[in-house]
Amino acid sequence: MTEPRIRVLCIDDEARILRALKALFRDMDVRTTVDPAEAIRWASEFDVDVIVCDQRMPKMQGIEVLREIRMAHPRAMRILLTGYADLSAVLGSVNEGEVFRYINKPWDNNDLRQTVQLAAKIARDTPVVLDKGIDDFSRDQARREVGILVIEDDPETQQRMREILQPHYQVRFASNPDRALQVLEQHETGVVISETAGQHGDFTALIKALKQYHPHIATVVVTDRANAQTAIDLINEGQVFRLLLKPVRMGSCRLSVDAAVGRYWQLKQNPQASRRFLVAPRPDALIPSWLAGSLMQRIRLLPSRLLGMARAH
Repeated sequence: MTEPRIRVLCIDDEARILRALKALFRDMDVRTTVDPAEAIRWASEFDVDVIVCDQRMPKMQGIEVLREIRMAHPRAMRILLTGYADLSAVLGSVNEGEVFRYINKPWDNNDLRQTVQLAAKIARDTPVVLDKGIDDFSRDQARREVGILVIEDDPETQQRMREILQPHYQVRFASNPDRALQVLEQHETGVVISETAGQHGDFTALIKALKQYHPHIATVVVTDRANAQTAIDLINEGQVFRLLLKPVRMGSCRLSVDAAVGRYWQLKQNPQASRRFLVAPRPDALIPSWLAGSLMQRIRLLPSRLLGMARAH
């Protein structure tokens, strides 16, 4: 039987953008609208595979639209388009919309088509990760079995994270990439919490490499160095689960970590669903030299028995 055509829903307040997207996806089943409320209704009604949504719209921001669609129709993969990236919008796309990719305007036609095709295949072939969390019994079991790794070389922040997390989780600390890999090699680790950079260099490179080979591990970035482009790269190349700004508030940190543990636990029970969090390929030229050798090999070879699951890819 012939595979049904990919169903794409495009949302933008500019008619010319919608015409361009419809032409680009002319071999797919495309619906377009300028009305966010209509888009939210259509997503479920037409069981769409992929949502392509603009961020800056007068009636409703793209992040709000994707958040509503994620709750009503979680099977669809979500792609955010924007011609102007501000940090608050990007943070929202991580923490509320959980977008698959963040695409800048003007887009590259081949890249956008390939991204939509990949997203549609994932939407159709992989089970949905529901946003309902886990029950109390599973949460207690996860807290007993799953470790949390904090990568941070600032003593004050380390102490703050100890105060927030150690009463509730198995928390281990690393101040450099080598120590982080030692923890990952020796303990089942479901959540990695990291700064974007430290005295030892760019920690985001480590996060991106880890997610490339082990997409089921949930990553939470806590930083005072964030900018919009860094955050976009963490979405596309690192599928970061949450991005929090310092100073860290106890309530938001606990909620984020609880949600991250729940996400890991869901994927541990259903490994195929981790394909929903595949990262964009990263050219070798962009991998820093300190990571490209033995550390990258150690990341690839992290034992699945310690990660708690068989690799899903």
